[in-house]
Amino acid sequence: MKRMLDRKLVFCLAVALATIAAAPVALTQQNPSLDKHARKIEKKLTRFPQGYYVQVDLRDGSASLGALGALSGSSFKMIDADNNRTVTFAYSDVAEVHKGEQYIGEGSEPGHRPHLLLPVVIGAAAAATAIALVETLR
Repeated sequence: MKRMLDRKLVFCLAVALATIAAAPVALTQQNPSLDKHARKIEKKLTRFPQGYYVQVDLRDGSASLGALGALSGSSFKMIDADNNRTVTFAYSDVAEVHKGEQYIGEGSEPGHRPHLLLPVVIGAAAAATAIALVETLR
């Protein structure tokens, strides 16, 4: 009895795994009208869950960063990180797709964050000077 249950469990797991593995492939095979590059971009995008931050490099040289939206037959939607607007891109207009980092808005890139060490050192020096003055006046 236990052996039969083990076989059924293995069979069910194998069917579930095959179904999950075939889902992205089935999605890209539904679009035979797309050229080879557009199918490649679509396949890359199916690997990311909806809401995932991606960077999209377009063929015209521009780039866009935002949260991935719904995928459709020949295009996909993305919520732009700069202005929170939904933008639609055709797969054929995209040159490359990269995993993006969470982005808060314009000016929040790693090189644009304010360095707080100098103000903290100046504040500590001012506080130490004030304490020394108070102690000497007592």
